[in-house]
Amino acid sequence: MLKQTQNNARLKQTYGFDIVGRMFKMGGIFHVWAGLLIVLAMSLVISAQINNRSTFANCELHDEVARRWGAPISQAAPTVLAVPSGTVFTELSPLVPADQEVIITAAMNYRKRGLVFFSGFEFSFSGSYLIRNENGFDQDLAFIFPIALEKNKVLLSDLNFSINGEPTRIDLVDEGDKLLWTGRLEQGQETRFTITYTGRGLDSFIYRLNPDLPVYNFRLLVTITGGDNFDYPAGVLSAPAPIIENERIKLAWAYDSLESGVPLGVILPSEKSFDTIITIMVRRTYIPFLLFLSGLIILWLRADKKPRIYESCLIACGYGFFYVLPAYLAAFMHFYLAYLLSLSIISILLVFYLYRIISTDSMPYVIGLLLAFLFIPTLAVILQGYTGLIYCLEILAGLMGLMFLTTKASFREGLDQTLLPTPRTEGGQA
Repeated sequence: MLKQTQNNARLKQTYGFDIVGRMFKMGGIFHVWAGLLIVLAMSLVISAQINNRSTFANCELHDEVARRWGAPISQAAPTVLAVPSGTVFTELSPLVPADQEVIITAAMNYRKRGLVFFSGFEFSFSGSYLIRNENGFDQDLAFIFPIALEKNKVLLSDLNFSINGEPTRIDLVDEGDKLLWTGRLEQGQETRFTITYTGRGLDSFIYRLNPDLPVYNFRLLVTITGGDNFDYPAGVLSAPAPIIENERIKLAWAYDSLESGVPLGVILPSEKSFDTIITIMVRRTYIPFLLFLSGLIILWLRADKKPRIYESCLIACGYGFFYVLPAYLAAFMHFYLAYLLSLSIISILLVFYLYRIISTDSMPYVIGLLLAFLFIPTLAVILQGYTGLIYCLEILAGLMGLMFLTTKASFREGLDQTLLPTPRTEGGQA
């Protein structure tokens, strides 16, 4: 009788895997589906909120930032019109600059709204244009420089206009959209117009040469500090040999002659959009959660306990809430700080709860499950360039763990009893 009792106790201890199978038959699947439904509902809610922010709401945010900070810059080249001196300004003919040099210096000043960083920048513009009168008579000139003071947040105090190095007055026309200077250029003479100003912009800077006129001796130099992931807008000529070093970009265009003007420019560097990272995390959460909950069920059975449905649901709520918390905390602090804070809060909450409802000796396994199925999957999303390596190392660690467990006699006996169960007689004897 004593021997049979000892055999039954031994079977109970080594039948862990058989208990898992019976547990799933008795309701474990229901626990998994209930928890998965909760995580699915929470992920759908946060995905909808982020999608709202990335489409409708994000458009509003972009417009708000543009109104307050500045819009994408599209600076057109000046127009120089001329008529013979003493005639009426009725038929103006364009003059092509014999030489023009434009220098743009931009410093990134990212504007954050919610989870999104907008590529705001402060810039200075310096344009120099040489006009020659190669006709046999004096000409009256009209130098017209397009400028959007309000849109580009240009301050009149920072605007300077000079002719041959001498500061000269230039007038605003068309409600501040253009600068106009008129004067006379004698035959055979040349004059150099220089205009400088500072402003603020968003996302991109494009310089547009007149497509109806040829271009001679043109140079454009753009220097950007504060980022390195620049791009080019659609339809512009790219810089032939960009120089990138220490978050500093130098772009240069130089043409001796062009048949017609073309747009030139750059999309300025951008910060990573953290709403995209959270969306990817949410989309990948289901498999890690199923593995996490399955591991907890095994720990319950190891402690000879049966999980209650409300316990599984509360655990699923805690796990799913991890994806909600950083999305809102990141609106008030940096995303990485919000991520670490959320991970710490949710992990402590789950560990404390599972400490009370499973057993104290299961806590190392609970921490291991949180690392394997919460921290590592989300870290792999943040470190997108190392996702494959992170998952590969996690699989290697799992393989090493299984190899270590299979060296334990109790684990091998339990596995043998599951895969090759010993048939029993009616009397309970094998």
